Parts: sequence; C-alpha cells; structure tokens
Amino acid sequence: MASDSAKLKGWEFPLAAVLAWLVPGAGHFYLGLRKRALLLFIAIELTFFIGLYVGTLRIVDPAQSMFWFVAQVLAGLNTIIAHLWSTSSYAEATTPLVRDWSYHMAVLYTGIAGLLNLLAVFDTVIRAGRANVGQAPLPAD
Repeated sequence: MASDSAKLKGWEFPLAAVLAWLVPGAGHFYLGLRKRALLLFIAIELTFFIGLYVGTLRIVDPAQSMFWFVAQVLAGLNTIIAHLWSTSSYAEATTPLVRDWSYHMAVLYTGIAGLLNLLAVFDTVIRAGRANVGQAPLPAD
C-alpha cells in the first residue's frame, strides 16, 4: 500500500485489521504508515516482553485469570506462542508459579500491552475505513 489515502480493495480492509492484531504495528505498516508502525511495534512489544521478563511465561494462562488472559490475547500472536510454550512440560518443570508482586505486575504489563494493541487495531480500522469511503486521511505521523 502506498498510503492510507489510497482506496483499499474489499479484502484489504479486514486484512489490515487482522495484521494489526497479529503483529502490533503491522496494520499501519500495511497502510503505509511506517513510522507509526515502528513506534507501535516497539511500545507494545516492549511492554509485553517486560511483563514476561518480570514474571514468567506461565503468567499467560487462562486458568490463572480469564479476564487478564483475554487482555493478553489482544497483544497478538506472541501471546499465543507464549501460552503454548508455557503449557509445555519443560516450562512447567522449570518455572514454578509464585503469586507475589512480580506475578501481578507481569500480568498487568502483558494485559496492558494487549489493550494498547486493541487501540492500535481500532486506529488501523478507522484509517482504512476513511480511505475506503474517500474521506480525507488522518494525519500520518
């Protein structure tokens, strides 16, 4: 895509939204907003991985807290990978789950990363929608 001012084809609109959810910033990158995409990617991924660093991979678990797990899943594909890795026998054997302050901070960080990505998905959808109906594009950066 050259920019979000170009009209999107019918299948490109949902593709931009799915890309925005899978990899933070990918929807903006697809729309041609490279700087915004890089900023979103760094901010959301850094927040998510700081949460994983403070806690362990085992914080991404629906059995611990379904509400926070839903928020974490909004962070995209890395949440699914972390959850699959955390349910492996290796992760369970090597990382005991201790519910102290670090656990709660880690869940909070990863959940906030997911909620930030949800805002980025909304922004992608709005920008793609404005381009689709011929409205003036929003400021790029």
